[in-house]
Amino acid sequence: MTLSAQVLAVLRREAAVERAGRELLTTALPLAAAFVVLAGLAFGPEPQALERTAGGTVWLAVLVATLPVARAVLSAELTEDTWDVLRALTGPGALFAGKLLGVWAALLTVWALTSGLVVVLFDVRPPLVAVGAGVLGTLALASLTTAVGVLVATGSRRRGLLPALVLPAGLPALLAGAQLSTPGVVALPWAVLLVAYAAVLLAACWTVFPALLEE
Repeated sequence: MTLSAQVLAVLRREAAVERAGRELLTTALPLAAAFVVLAGLAFGPEPQALERTAGGTVWLAVLVATLPVARAVLSAELTEDTWDVLRALTGPGALFAGKLLGVWAALLTVWALTSGLVVVLFDVRPPLVAVGAGVLGTLALASLTTAVGVLVATGSRRRGLLPALVLPAGLPALLAGAQLSTPGVVALPWAVLLVAYAAVLLAACWTVFPALLEE
């Protein structure tokens, strides 16, 4: 089986697991939506305050949503005791790519939902560059979430480390994404930061992923 066929097979399995368990619909999306609503109430009705905090609200909600998504990366395999079989049948690169695409789709959905809620509730129109930031930033966070999700799931003593690993490592995406989603901000420096962060994180996670499979 070719690499692309293996990636597609893993991605189809991820989609089937989501349809069966509704992990995204029952955890990540409600959490992110509630976060946006509560943030809007906390920041108050002033348009200036809402405009300043809209981008940060979206990206902080996405970053928080990585935690339930990370816990679900291997939940089906561990529940069904099929993780060893999947590792044996699929190469590390294909397994990482398939899992990554599934997580990326989940985080991109969270970003789209929270961005829409911010437009409606905060009455703030983000700049066009925010779309590119959403795509690239969620890809970076998906790489991190996939690798850390596998790491903590394969060791029972590591599960409490999930927030400590994901949240600090996701700060560059939070900062750059928030600035690129705020009207009037000079985009170029933050865009360069986000591109560099995504490239480094994707390469690093791809490199270390085979070692995680040996755990």
